[in-house]
Amino acid sequence: MSELSVLDATGDTKLIWDRRNQVEVDAAREMFDKLKKKAYLAYTVIGERGDKGTVLNRFDPDAERIIMAPPSIGG
Repeated sequence: MSELSVLDATGDTKLIWDRRNQVEVDAAREMFDKLKKKAYLAYTVIGERGDKGTVLNRFDPDAERIIMAPPSIGG
């Protein structure tokens, strides 16, 4: 199972998908693409501690965990 976590003003929303279930993969891809259009930043991480994070520009259905956050404002 894979997880997409969306961090925003409402808290932490999670979407879980099974890589073998195309309907779930499509739903996760749709949410990812929708948020990227709103300039959200996406990171893939490994494990519960979030080790070895990398920036994602395209949805990766094989990612273990993706975290998305709105862009920072300010300096």
